Parts: sequence; structure tokens; C-alpha cells
Amino acid sequence: MATTEVRQPKQRLLKTQDNERHNVCAYCRVSTDDTDQKNSLASQERFFASLFKKHPNWSNVGIFADEGLSGTSLEKRNAFNEMLSIARYGGIDIIITKEVSRFSRNVQDLLNIVEELRNRGIYVWFLSDDINTESNDYREKLSQIATNAEQESLRTSRRVKWGQLQQMERGVVFGRKEMYGYNIVTDEFGDQHFEIIPEEAEIIKQIYQWFASGDGTFRIAKRLQDKGIKTKRYKNGFSTTVILRILRNEKYVGDLAQGKTYTPNALDHKKKYNRGESAMVYIKDHHPESAIIDRELWDKVQLILQEKAPSEEVKAKHSNRYWTSGKVFCGCCGGRYVSYTKKQVNTPYKSWVCFENHQRGQEKQITTDTGETITVGCNGLRVNDRVLQSAIHDIITEIILPRKQEIIDGLREEFKNLAKPKDNSKEIAAVEKALAQLKKEVADFTKRHVKGKIPEEAYLATAQEYSDEISELKAKLAQLQKESNTASEEMRFTEYIAQIESMVNLTKDQINEGLYERVTKKIVVHPDKVLEIHLSFMPRPIFLHYQTSGRGEAYKATFTIIER
Repeated sequence: MATTEVRQPKQRLLKTQDNERHNVCAYCRVSTDDTDQKNSLASQERFFASLFKKHPNWSNVGIFADEGLSGTSLEKRNAFNEMLSIARYGGIDIIITKEVSRFSRNVQDLLNIVEELRNRGIYVWFLSDDINTESNDYREKLSQIATNAEQESLRTSRRVKWGQLQQMERGVVFGRKEMYGYNIVTDEFGDQHFEIIPEEAEIIKQIYQWFASGDGTFRIAKRLQDKGIKTKRYKNGFSTTVILRILRNEKYVGDLAQGKTYTPNALDHKKKYNRGESAMVYIKDHHPESAIIDRELWDKVQLILQEKAPSEEVKAKHSNRYWTSGKVFCGCCGGRYVSYTKKQVNTPYKSWVCFENHQRGQEKQITTDTGETITVGCNGLRVNDRVLQSAIHDIITEIILPRKQEIIDGLREEFKNLAKPKDNSKEIAAVEKALAQLKKEVADFTKRHVKGKIPEEAYLATAQEYSDEISELKAKLAQLQKESNTASEEMRFTEYIAQIESMVNLTKDQINEGLYERVTKKIVVHPDKVLEIHLSFMPRPIFLHYQTSGRGEAYKATFTIIER
């Protein structure tokens, strides 16, 4: 009779437990706050030195420390990246760190790095969290702790943003404390003042007067260059761009605009120019006593700048030149695509390119006048206009018409499954009332803080609670409004079906740019040659992967549907 025996695998000691020789390093990310003794570099160096003594078989590769940097992004963490480079070249076997949050608060970055190191036979030991990535059960525990750390970072980011916005409304100046024409100084009472730099202020006045008298930015820049006027503030000297910045800088008239840049993602800390995506604060006569330009000259210059800008009529005329104008967006930065035409011998080349990419090239970081490091440019792909035309043509002729009845039946089934509309007007009114009351409380609370009746720490903590509560009420209101709008869905789906039915009798000549313009709502160009196409008669977008071949008249595009 056969017998079955299960032989358990040999219990192998972890590298941190055996007596073999290993190259070991420590990593810590330390705070710049001197009062934070637990995380001070000296404290951690003593701790790790003591730990190395307990493991004489360890070869100490060193302690890698980044000071005062966020754990949500790998950028600018020079010591961390140096450590990874050494590890990848085989110089490190074990990395020890006190806790997950010191290593990284970004879940995806953390898991990617740990997995890469593990595949190379390099393991991370998180001491306080009792996680060793050499163990087979490390993933779930690490993911949970990292997620908690990431959420805490996001909460902190929201709290800081909220606090900064309130400070902006009070007139506190953020960013670099010196600029061309000014130094921003803080007195013994903690109040900020704009201190005029006389010789630079005279240049600023001259620039405004020249521009108001009819000189263009190029001529003004040339004048300053010819006079040999130099400035430490602008390393490359005066250019048309620099002149425009000076002419648009509201601080010279005594006003203050803040929030010109914003951080879309708290986990990568990349700042971008604020074009209406985030709140801005504008305070008129913030520092009138230090104004370099009088209000009359300022208003005159702003009017000239406005007149020189393209009119809405010109913009509209340009945007309506093509069937896709205003409908193509970038899947990388979210910005608009603009048309690009190049004259060729045989056939004009017309394509669409991300405006941010067209203006600033590939994604990179630059330093602004205020000293902030922001991300500009975009890695969005250029796409041939014929690809977009072919995509819409193929969707209509190869997908919609052959599968017309299947699509219509699917739409009808989807409508049947929708919840019946309900009268929740009383609930909506109650939430709207609660939201209005809460906003009033926030306003009163902020006024008390401004008057010094509420300490900063208590203010920020309570402010975050208010922010979270407002977000919850807004989400609840949106859900209630969605439920009450179900009745309109029937009309919407009826319109979808009517549009699809109307295409059945289209002739070949009628499937043209005019039709494409009518049925196309939006096209998003993603990396890896993926198009996300929103049509007026489809409730959800269609995703296509495209390939191109040939040149000139032989140029063609082929598509594959991506199921989502």
C-alpha cells in the first residue's frame, strides 16, 4: 500500500539572523526640526552604530541620510538614490531603516523599490514595524502600513494647503523673500514689509514708461542690454519674457496675487502654473506704501497688454478651423492639443500636439521668480490628423453600424437597471442648509484666528476637521442630486438610440468631417498610442490602440479595441 509523506521545507535563517558576512547599510530621513530628537541624525547614528556592534558579521557600508525632505517623493533624495545605486551594483545586501514612513510614504514607489531589490537578493528590514522583506509574508503587512503612511501624508497636505490659503487671505507672502525691485523683510513683531531696492525700482519704472509710450518688449529688452544693465536676479539678462513678467507683476503696484502655482499631486510634489485649477488670492493695495508703479500707469500697461493679446473672436475663428478643434486633450497633463501644419511638396502634414509640449518641450523642472521649483513641459505624443479621422470613421463603419442592434439592446438594458427616480428634495435642502451653516462657522472661526484668539496649532487641527466635514457633505449632496436626476437618463438614452438609428441610412459621402464634428465630444491622446474617444451617442468612451504605416498617400492607421 502506498504511503504519502509531506516533507516540509528546511527552515532557513534570514540574512539578518545568520552569521555569514553581509554588506549592510542604514537609511534615515531626518527632520530639520532640532526639537525632534527622535529623528535627529546624531540620535539615529548612535542607534545604528549600536545595532552594528551586535552583528559583528555585518560590514558597515554606511548610514545614508536625507535631511528635511518629504518621504512622498524620490526626487531630490540624493542619499536615498545613491544608496539604491550602490545596491543595484551589488554593494549592499541588507538595508535597515527604523520604519516604513522613513523609507517612503508613497505606496507605489515603496512596493516597486522593495520588489526590485528583493529580485536582486537585497532585503530591507523595517525595525519598528517588524517587517523583513526577505520573509514571504511581508507584502500584506508592508502594503497596509505604507497605505496608512500615504493617507497621513495626504491628510497633512490638505491641512497645510488649507492653512496656507487662510494665511494668504491674511496677506502673508509665500515664496522667495527677494525679487527684482524688492526685498521682503520681517520686523520684530513678525510682520512682513516690502523693502524697495532703489536702483532696481528705477529700471522697473523706466520699463513701464517705455511700454506705455509704445515700445515693445523686444525693444525694451534690447535697450537695457545695450546700456549694459545687469542684474543678479535674472542670470541671462533682460529678455522679452523677463520684461513681460515685470509688466505683469502686480506687486509693483502694491497688490498681491498668491497661488500662482499649485501642486496637483501631493505624492510627487511637482508644482505647475495655476490656470484656474486651484484657488488664488488677490489682495488689492496689500502694500500701497511700497508701490513702485502708480495705479494709473499700471492700469494703462495692463490695458495695452490685453489689447495685444488675441481677441476672443480671433481665438474662436482659429479654434473652429478644424473638426477636432477644442476637442483633443492630452492624457499626460490634461491640457489641450493644438493644430500643427507643415508644408510639404506633395501633401501638407497636419497633426495635433499638446500645447504644453509645443510651448515648453518635454517635461522638466524650472525655478520661478519666487524661487519655487515647478514642472513645465509635457511628454504628450504628437498625433497625425489622419489618425483621428480614421479612428472616428472606423468606429462608425466598423463598430457602430455592424453592431447597431447589439449596442442599442445594451443601452436599453442599462437603462432598465437604473434606479427609479425618487423625490429627495427635502434631503437635498437639508444638506444644502447644513453646508451653508458649516461655511458660516468656518468664516467665523477664521476671523477669531486672525484676531489671535485661537492658537495656530489648534486652528490647523480644527480647520482640517471642518475641511473633512465639508467634503463629506459635498459628496453626499452630489449623490443625492445624482439620484434625483435619474428621470433625465431616459431622455438621454433615447437620444443615444435616435442618433445610432440615424446613421443606418448614411451614404459614403455623408461620413465626412461634418459628421465627425457632430458626433465627437472629446478625444484624449494617451501614451503608448492609445486614443480615448467620447462620442455623443455613447455613454462611455471607446479606447483604441493605433499603429501607423506608410508615407504620403500610402499613409494609413490601423486600430485595435482595448476592452475596459
